[in-house]
Amino acid sequence: MKIHINYITSRYPVWMSKSIPELPNWRAYQGCIVVVLLIFLYLKPIGKSGEEDKYVSFVTCPIIRDSKTFPCWLVAHEGKTYYLGQQGRSGSLFYPPQLKHQVLVEGYVKEGSLLCGGIVLDPVVISVLPELDLSCNTLLPAQDGLEPPPPIPYPENKLLADDTRSFTIYFDFDSDFLSLHKTRIVSEAVRIAKLNQLKSVEINTFRATTLLSDGGKLVEKANIAELRAEKLRDIFEGLGFEESKIRVIVTNKASKGKGENDWQMRKAVIRLY
Repeated sequence: MKIHINYITSRYPVWMSKSIPELPNWRAYQGCIVVVLLIFLYLKPIGKSGEEDKYVSFVTCPIIRDSKTFPCWLVAHEGKTYYLGQQGRSGSLFYPPQLKHQVLVEGYVKEGSLLCGGIVLDPVVISVLPELDLSCNTLLPAQDGLEPPPPIPYPENKLLADDTRSFTIYFDFDSDFLSLHKTRIVSEAVRIAKLNQLKSVEINTFRATTLLSDGGKLVEKANIAELRAEKLRDIFEGLGFEESKIRVIVTNKASKGKGENDWQMRKAVIRLY
């Protein structure tokens, strides 16, 4: 917006215009008027929307609640109930927990946002812990007023760019399991390698520590990086890569947990060349 000072001052009453020449440095006052006007016109208010969401990381039993559409998965922690996601299809982005197993929950709290009676965690990463825990068996009935979100749509599963050379796969805590979405990443790496006639692949696998919100630490088992590497190597060999063309680098030392997004170090990085 272009502001004309002469127009602004010409709209002053006669009594004000007579007093203007008596003011020292009137040009400086004009500049101040412009600055103030611009601030009111263009400066966005700073409020709670600019605050960062709280990050939480904890281990607890999952809870399943029935609903009008798909069942909802919840967890309770320190007196609060959190919403994780819906029980969906095998191709859904959210991979649900399991009853009779504790779950590691890592995510951002969306205060004020409720689904199925729980505060929403988004984004959220969950890992089903392998140990059996028979106390994790809570099922809740559907309840009026606790509305679930709409049914989860199928992911689009778009193809990666044909010039992609690096692929990252993130794992659940202490696991080498490849879900449908993770398997698709491997499939895309193979497709791109064959398309570009790339014969060599490098597989880097890692092991991580998760720092919990209460200060506790979860460290993945000592051989988990090796297990992840072996699984991926077997997959690439089975899909036609020569054993001599597959280079494996295993990082057995667990990364230090920072208390936020520690799941990003539970990974394998695949490079084509």
